[in-house]
Amino acid sequence: MWKYQGLWQMVLRNADTGSGGGNPPPADGSGSTPPPATTDPWKRDFLPESMYGATPEETFGKVADAWKGLREEAGKRPQPGKTPEEYAFDASKNEKLAPYFKDAAADPMLKIAQKVAHAVGMPKDQFSGFVTQLYEQAIDAKLLGPVYSPEAEVRALADRLAPGKSWAEAKPIVQKAHADATGFVDVLGKQLQLSDGAKGLLGALVDEADGVELVTALSGAMGKLPGFTLPGVNGGDTGGWTQEKLDAATADERYSPYSPKYDKAFRAQVDAAFQQFYGN
Repeated sequence: MWKYQGLWQMVLRNADTGSGGGNPPPADGSGSTPPPATTDPWKRDFLPESMYGATPEETFGKVADAWKGLREEAGKRPQPGKTPEEYAFDASKNEKLAPYFKDAAADPMLKIAQKVAHAVGMPKDQFSGFVTQLYEQAIDAKLLGPVYSPEAEVRALADRLAPGKSWAEAKPIVQKAHADATGFVDVLGKQLQLSDGAKGLLGALVDEADGVELVTALSGAMGKLPGFTLPGVNGGDTGGWTQEKLDAATADERYSPYSPKYDKAFRAQVDAAFQQFYGN
């Protein structure tokens, strides 16, 4: 059974040394097969070759230095605000924007801008520049009208109704024109049975010089129409008020919201008298 055992062993030995059959000898003539290449256990696909050192310790040192640099660089980048309130804006030194932000803390549009900036992660130090550019371009494009100024409207009305007169001379003229216009739109709104919204629009006319001029012209023209009367003019209980008394009351400094002596309660009393005199 084992007759050829020795022969098999000899053939296998010859094959191992390159004689006879089997694998060819190595090309370098060394007579031995080189061991298979081993993989560095510290190698990672996500690290570039430049990060590796001669030892694991050196590799860790390079990685630590790189991580520190990244952290420092990230710390220098503009940071978003943690809350909407961290987005600050000050327009006091901008002549174009200052009139629009006299009370920036209460401005509803600015509050919305703060919330949006926080939601999208805008860097805090970019917020002021963004709002400035937004409003300046909106003003230049006529998307924002002039800021409402009661003082400017009063002066404009004085120039129209009392040209060339001093403010002391023009003031009672302006006050009476404003009071007459206010009384007219109040009574007209009731006469026409307008909704509160429509009354509000009509009443808003007298907040501006143009509106007072328009209402004054309308009241003068409508008063000349045949058969046109306002309720209460031709009779009825007027509470003791006469046109002369109303004129005197509306000329009183307590009546005008533009006067430093403005009295809200007095104004309400006179307005009620207008309604009673001209009809409810």
